[in-house]
Amino acid sequence: MIPATVLMFVVGIIKYGERTYSLYSGSVDGFRENILDPPDPGPNYAKLMTEFDAKEKAGLDVAIVISGADSEAKKALAALEQGEATRLLERSTTLEAQAYDFFLIFRRLFVNLILSYKERKISQRYFLERDEVTKSPAMAFEVIEVELNFIYDMVYTKAPIAHSRAGCVLRFVASACLVSSLLIFFFRRDKGGILRVDVAITYALILGGLAPDAAALAMLLSSHRMLVFLEKTRRLAWIASAVRRVRPRLRRWSERTSQLNLVSYCLGKPDPFSRGLRRRLGGPRAVRVLAKVAEKLRVREIFDDFFFIRREPLCCRQGQGQGQDKGLLLNFLFDGLKKRATISKSTVDYNEMKKACGCRGEGVFEERRVEITEKLVEAARQAAPAGEEESEEVLKNRARERLDTVLLGSVKREFDESLLLWHIATDLCCHQLSEQNAPTKDTVEKMRPIGETLSEYMLYLLIKQPEMLSATAGIGLLRYRDTCAEAKRFFDSAAAWDPDHGDARRMLLSVNTTKEPAAVKGDRCKSVLFDGVILAKALRDLGEDLMWEVVAKVWGEMLTYAAGKCRGSTHVRQLSRGGELITMVWFLMAHMGLGDMYRIHEGDAKAKLIVRDQ
Repeated sequence: MIPATVLMFVVGIIKYGERTYSLYSGSVDGFRENILDPPDPGPNYAKLMTEFDAKEKAGLDVAIVISGADSEAKKALAALEQGEATRLLERSTTLEAQAYDFFLIFRRLFVNLILSYKERKISQRYFLERDEVTKSPAMAFEVIEVELNFIYDMVYTKAPIAHSRAGCVLRFVASACLVSSLLIFFFRRDKGGILRVDVAITYALILGGLAPDAAALAMLLSSHRMLVFLEKTRRLAWIASAVRRVRPRLRRWSERTSQLNLVSYCLGKPDPFSRGLRRRLGGPRAVRVLAKVAEKLRVREIFDDFFFIRREPLCCRQGQGQGQDKGLLLNFLFDGLKKRATISKSTVDYNEMKKACGCRGEGVFEERRVEITEKLVEAARQAAPAGEEESEEVLKNRARERLDTVLLGSVKREFDESLLLWHIATDLCCHQLSEQNAPTKDTVEKMRPIGETLSEYMLYLLIKQPEMLSATAGIGLLRYRDTCAEAKRFFDSAAAWDPDHGDARRMLLSVNTTKEPAAVKGDRCKSVLFDGVILAKALRDLGEDLMWEVVAKVWGEMLTYAAGKCRGSTHVRQLSRGGELITMVWFLMAHMGLGDMYRIHEGDAKAKLIVRDQ
């Protein structure tokens, strides 16, 4: 029994050694150490200046010539970069291989490191110029998904050692020890002194050690990284083809977004409320009773997560956008980022790149300013009392003022305040407009689900994942609490009616908001409830088509703005929870050359010591 026992201890030492090393490799420090290039001391400044000083003191006519951007070396480097980008653009490889090439470049972002403009050019050639990607945004997101899988494996699994030569050797040794121990015990002749139950337990334990090894081997062979390795080796390419045929197609991330609606929460009525849950619990009143009990037991947060936060497929909202799938939202985000990336493609100015993804809705209003002004003028003309006609110039001035103060001003406030304002306004925009503003069906069906999904997703991030919205500076929760308190007080005034979500929207829109809320309440209360009502009324004057287009595009800009402000180490923590849409957007922005992660100029200046007249 001693040899078999020793072999089992060897297996245990190897397994725990693997786990310990993997835990270190998955930490920020370990990950950074594994991916950093060797330190670069640069040209030997001290040696050059010492020689210059010595020759100058010797009476020689010397000079230091700096080869600048127009040098032949610089041009050769640019040609090399162009060739590398072209090879990546034209090379016909599998999606996993393409994703692995980008993974080797962009993994630095997850430990808060920066990239060079050379890497920016290479990535832009693929994501902005390759036909398969530009015509099918789904392919771009698939590449991003596979890259994030590589990141997940590096941080949360034993991949750092499993895919190394040492790891393969250790895995073989551990499996061989397990099999040897099993065979030694199996062929041991004298088992008379051991109880049958102990023999059965021993077999179960050894086989229980072999089963995870077999499963780990199957997972290793079907992993994206192993497929890339097998396909690069001609003799083993057939194994990759066989694995692809046998392996089931798995989702690479959750493909869902968490949704939180402020009005539903303040009403105490989840919307949409599950019929089965309502039948079991007895309706909304029972939910409110349970909420009070949860508050007494100090588990209100768990209760709120269960009843008011929904996990929904991307843009697949119940009863809206029938036949639409996740591609609707992803295509919308891809097109918006592609447009901005194309405009800023040629720049290497750090401030210009920050500006390209620093809009929070201003770009939408600047782009559609004329059309929005015309709609506001038309709405003002229709709202004027009979017999009190005003000149066209007065109406235009009033419309421009409303555009600048209400609409454009709402996106220039602090980010968390803008987010709450637009969430409330987006929810109130769902209230049916009058028949006079007949919508174009296609536009509304495309933009409304996008606007609603992003609105409730961003509120969820603000309240439940505030570390991912670092732009809120920590005051977002206070504004949300004050806004909820004012909304609950307002809805309590109609508690006898037991209003539903539609009634709540109608009640809020019926409030007279001709006076600014801040002028009445002061600035002690941080609530933005009725500021959101004012914004909603201005948006509804645009007509349903333009209204939903503006709402969806503003939320798109807010999402990209928030994604760019979040650090890479924060994004990587979310991968263990199934991934977040904001992480996908942030990573796509990086691949398109948007953001503040590109700061290293390629091509150092070269200094030469020249002795004249020699």
